[in-house]
Amino acid sequence: MPSPYTLDLFTAIAADGRIIPHVLYMEMSAPDTHWGNVPLPEYSELLDGGWRSIAGGRIHWNPGVARAIRRCRPDLVVVAGYSSLTAQVAMRWLRRRRIPWIFWGEVPGMRQRGLTGRLLRTFAQRPAVQWPDAIAAIGTVAATEYRRLARPGCDIANIPYHTDLSPFLEQPRCSSTERTRILYCGQLIERKGVHHLLEAFLSLADKFPELELQLVGEGPLRSSLAERVPERFKKRVEFAGFQKVDDLPGFFAAADIFVLPSRHDGWGVVVNQALAAGLPIVCSSAVGAAADLVAPGSNGFIVPPGDATALSQSIRDLAADRERRISFGEKSRTWAHDWTPVRGVDRWVELAERVLERRLVGLNLKVGAPK
Repeated sequence: MPSPYTLDLFTAIAADGRIIPHVLYMEMSAPDTHWGNVPLPEYSELLDGGWRSIAGGRIHWNPGVARAIRRCRPDLVVVAGYSSLTAQVAMRWLRRRRIPWIFWGEVPGMRQRGLTGRLLRTFAQRPAVQWPDAIAAIGTVAATEYRRLARPGCDIANIPYHTDLSPFLEQPRCSSTERTRILYCGQLIERKGVHHLLEAFLSLADKFPELELQLVGEGPLRSSLAERVPERFKKRVEFAGFQKVDDLPGFFAAADIFVLPSRHDGWGVVVNQALAAGLPIVCSSAVGAAADLVAPGSNGFIVPPGDATALSQSIRDLAADRERRISFGEKSRTWAHDWTPVRGVDRWVELAERVLERRLVGLNLKVGAPK
């Protein structure tokens, strides 16, 4: 779907000019997102089709996908994700037509499944890890797992999500010396581990009376989370609700510590944004972005998922040391310049050129042309 971070990347690719993109979307938005309908650039189109809920997941089917790819006459195709029927048809059609293609995916297998679910996942994964010319893994953790799953010799490139960070880089810091604000930004759902963050905050609230918690986002857990907050702390826990992407830099600039305690998260673009905002970052190790964007003891901490005690200790270390928070935040903002869409374009061009060059060499060898 046209999420803000993919739109940023494709806009940068089109502006760069080395790749001429044509983007096929399976849907405009998902039930659990608030992005709404956005105008699509001329190089994008929304495929006809829909989805069904199967085994707790949304399975998409867009019957015109092969026809749409053929119409584009591509030199190279990128398939994002493997779980939809649409992707399964596309991967098989590309293989049959011998069109160069790249699989683009987050960390596979993060959700726990029963026996039937594991068998179905293995079947669905096979084309994505055995057939492509290369795999663009979204982060170091994903790259490590795809190296284990992929066929021998498959080109595995680490190409994380890159999003427009300029609004966060340009926003001046405006935190207060009178309070220490913890920021969470994301859905209020079980998978994000927000209840562990609230538990950690409550364990520290008496010892650090200046500590505040701001939760930006919506979700089904909002009411139950609010009910867990004792009356004496209610003014120090703010449920800010869903906020438009354009308004997020102000929330990040006013924070002192960013926390994403997910039980599993394929990447987590909010970590990119926290980096650019100059914040110390605390992530669970189940957040894909943690391995690439958080250096423990340098710009933040990484804790085990579901461990409220470890989460509390990391927040305590930062809450008790303002100079450390400032130092970590400065390091974050310095690193953010390597995570812009322009750098993402470079990584995609490098991979595309390798894939096409190998295909060209292979064709030349097949017809007896000189190496």
